Amino acid sequence: MFPIAEIIRRRICLLSCRVSCQVCLALLLLAGGAVTDAAADGRICTSDDTFVFGNRAVGSSTTANAMVSNCGDAPWSFTDVSVHPATGPAFQVSATCTTGLTLAPGATCTVSVRFAPTTPGQTSGGLWLHNTTTTPDQLITFYGRGVDGQSGSASLAFVPASADFGTQAVGSQSMPLAVELHNLGPAALTLSAMVLNGPEVYDFVALNSTCQLGAAIAPGDSCHMSLYFRPLAAGIRRGNLVIDSPQLASLAIMQISGVATTTPTAAPTVDVIEFYNMAMDHYFMSSLAPDIDALDSGHFPGWARTGHTFKAYPQPAAGASPVCRFYMPAPQDSHFYSASASECALVAAKYPTFVFEAPDVFYIALPDTTTGVCPSGTVAVFRLYNNRADANHRYTTDPQIKAQMISQGYIAEGYGSSATIMCAPQ
Repeated sequence: MFPIAEIIRRRICLLSCRVSCQVCLALLLLAGGAVTDAAADGRICTSDDTFVFGNRAVGSSTTANAMVSNCGDAPWSFTDVSVHPATGPAFQVSATCTTGLTLAPGATCTVSVRFAPTTPGQTSGGLWLHNTTTTPDQLITFYGRGVDGQSGSASLAFVPASADFGTQAVGSQSMPLAVELHNLGPAALTLSAMVLNGPEVYDFVALNSTCQLGAAIAPGDSCHMSLYFRPLAAGIRRGNLVIDSPQLASLAIMQISGVATTTPTAAPTVDVIEFYNMAMDHYFMSSLAPDIDALDSGHFPGWARTGHTFKAYPQPAAGASPVCRFYMPAPQDSHFYSASASECALVAAKYPTFVFEAPDVFYIALPDTTTGVCPSGTVAVFRLYNNRADANHRYTTDPQIKAQMISQGYIAEGYGSSATIMCAPQ
């Protein structure tokens, strides 16, 4: 069922998941309510268009019935009565409503659905009642969950308890929201279903998950995923993250929400912090918290902040390119950065001893490759090469630092007469 980025997005909730405790039937859209208008000469009515069986012990069964009638003043016929192919095997459908049957005004037929789960877990189904009225695509849906002796032996907590993305511009992507699925125990918990549903299900995406179907989470342990908000239309947008496991007494549901606006919002930025090691006479920069924390804590002795920073984007942003990072082992013992895809590829091909660490440590704009001019709203970033065997580089937005380093024998690398290598957001 995972990867969640693909399968989850294909689950649609019927009528905003009006049965909030059940997972919606994959790829079904409800065409009408319990009573729907057709042409002036005929109508189809159903006594119930949704069967909610709730929790049912494995090995037991229960049955629900609905009456379908011609509540109009002219006859009509069924063009196709069939079980939807996504229906789970726990459901058995029998009906006197059949393909080709004609109902005169006031006539009725019946639909009977038996729920007999043989395995634990949620399941859903549907019965199409295609007909010759002007509301031809009627659907009866049904939901149930099999439970056994394991049910209730573990419980699941979401951290955070709900996901609120706040405001996000339509068509843009939010920063990731980390979600932890924590097994409160006492038994191990094996995931059997992970589904995104809700009225605006396609506005939310789950990626980078360590949660795997069929994998057990020990008591007290957790798995993690990242949720993203990508609103398709303005307004309040809602969804649910639904988790099932044989060990849960009921489905675990986390509410997801965000407000989409048509007003563009600036992409969030992060500080790229510069460090200096006096003994090595080396400069290093990073926007990544693990790097910064390790250097600030003295985990790598001799490094200290210079006080110089510039801004970049931690995630893809309009007009920004990913910045690759290479590590040059001893004797260089240094790092190299570039926002140019061709330069990244050249370094990887020409210098096989360089260790390719990441294709996107941050995102930043490129200058005009002929003139070196940066886009409006950005500031030039210069790259200075120490022109020594240890091949260290310094990156700065300060023209005075650039001039100072050149006076010490450094070489400016970049585009145009300004030798600009990147363009940082202001």
